[in-house]
Amino acid sequence: MINDFLTKSIQFGTRVLTMEQVLEVIFALMLGQGIIYAVRWGLRRAKKVKPLDEGRRFLIFRLLRTVVYVITFFIVIEILGFNLTVIWAGSAALLVGVGIGLQGFFNDVISGFVLLFEGGIRVGDELEVEGVLVKVKNIALRATSVETVSGDLVVMPNSKIAGNSVRNLTQGLSSTRISIGVGVAYGSDIELVSKLLLHVARSQKEIVLKPIPQVIFSDFGESSLDFEVRAWIKSPWERRRIESDIRFGIDKAFRKNNITIPFPQRDVHLHKFMDPNIS
Repeated sequence: MINDFLTKSIQFGTRVLTMEQVLEVIFALMLGQGIIYAVRWGLRRAKKVKPLDEGRRFLIFRLLRTVVYVITFFIVIEILGFNLTVIWAGSAALLVGVGIGLQGFFNDVISGFVLLFEGGIRVGDELEVEGVLVKVKNIALRATSVETVSGDLVVMPNSKIAGNSVRNLTQGLSSTRISIGVGVAYGSDIELVSKLLLHVARSQKEIVLKPIPQVIFSDFGESSLDFEVRAWIKSPWERRRIESDIRFGIDKAFRKNNITIPFPQRDVHLHKFMDPNIS
């Protein structure tokens, strides 16, 4: 009776399938879906045992799920009796054309693998990309979502982050150095200038004490004596505001102590020439 049931046929268009083939297809699809659920459950368990970065967990799941889907697809095709050689031969030209058209896409995807598995950039890291300060919100296969200081959400292709020189302000040292340049007029008391700059830097509550703030006499400029204030902060995200507060403090201290911040000057000499033919 079971054999009779398995030998019964069902017609789909021009193709005739036995009930045994149909059951094998259903079993293959259920097995593939079961493996995907098992992978998801395993990653959740692994996250509890050992902290696993959300981006890496997402990428591992997507990768394994894709592999399972592809294997399941070919198993089903084989069960249904299709000739895989003919399918590959017929799709070869199409795959070449699609591959050429999607070079940029595949480049972004490969860069996504590099970012997630290398660990150089993680969700929550604060980066400086082409001079713009951003915070990583999500790393996907093709693109990385970042938030700017102004609150804008920007989607960057992974190749732009993985392929360019990006400054990671979160990983590495626990503090980030800021630098503020200022010039004073020639003839100013440079010892007093140095003391005032150090005092202003140290008075900012966001400045860490180690490494200690520094004042560098950087150059003899065309119109000024150039100094550089170096200090270290813990929160790179607030860097622009802290630098602004220090500049306000420097201007206030200089005004109070009659120290001039000069502006560029040029001396123009006029010579009067007389025409010898004019008596």
